[in-house]
Amino acid sequence: MYEGLTLPNYLASVADSNLFGSLAFVCLILILTGLHRRWRDQLWHRLLTFICLTTVVVMELVGSYYANLPPA
Repeated sequence: MYEGLTLPNYLASVADSNLFGSLAFVCLILILTGLHRRWRDQLWHRLLTFICLTTVVVMELVGSYYANLPPA
């Protein structure tokens, strides 16, 4: 039976999608480009690094919240 699009169903589909692989790939590219001072000092590099780190923290917080909910 279809329950509709709820937040837990959405988070489950996101966890099964390529989000984690894509995020890991972007972080790897940022790590490798961060080895060069010329690229590391650019605004776009700092902004993308901040977005990647923020995304990881937000996913951890949301996952911890839903993991600590009592079972239905």
